[in-house]
Amino acid sequence: MRRSSAWNAGVLIILALAACICGCTDSTSGGNGTNSAIEQQIQALSSGDPDAELAAITYLMDIGEPAVQPVINSFAASDNKTRIYGAFILQEIGEPAIPSLVAALDADDPDTKMICATTLVGIGAPAVPYLLDALEQGDSDTQKVKEVIIRIGEPAIPALQVAALSQNTDYAREADALIKSIYFSAKLRDDSLTAAENATATAQAV
Repeated sequence: MRRSSAWNAGVLIILALAACICGCTDSTSGGNGTNSAIEQQIQALSSGDPDAELAAITYLMDIGEPAVQPVINSFAASDNKTRIYGAFILQEIGEPAIPSLVAALDADDPDTKMICATTLVGIGAPAVPYLLDALEQGDSDTQKVKEVIIRIGEPAIPALQVAALSQNTDYAREADALIKSIYFSAKLRDDSLTAAENATATAQAV
């Protein structure tokens, strides 16, 4: 797959950010000792060698769906640098990663749940139908599912409006409540921004 110079620049920024946040730490992923190419590339994400890390990111993104579950599995045991890269990779893989990310919202490991939730928020609207299906079926952590939908915000509204018309009255009620929560959260953010702007203007006028 060909990569644009803008994409390469973006990845280099991610590399630099992770290095600043996490330092050159050793990855503990792949602790089961397998020698698969995917697990080797996951280990390389925190090798401390920027070229090797960039190559690993590119490899895992290009391979796509087969890399999704191994990357998710690495979150419980890996260092923060690998987690940052892993979330970036899964977000770039996009829709093929969504079902596994939604399922991982029910993981026992809190780091895995947090990273997968944040990645789904980053993917945005394409994740909403999968999240709503999980909400209707009740086959994941429904509270976490609702939290992710609210964080996605207004891009989730169209799918929620359809869900609110469902013949499943409990599910329709949940969808309607989520719509209201999104609008309420947006209003709170707007009010906070307005208050901050007014406070700044007042301070500057004094």
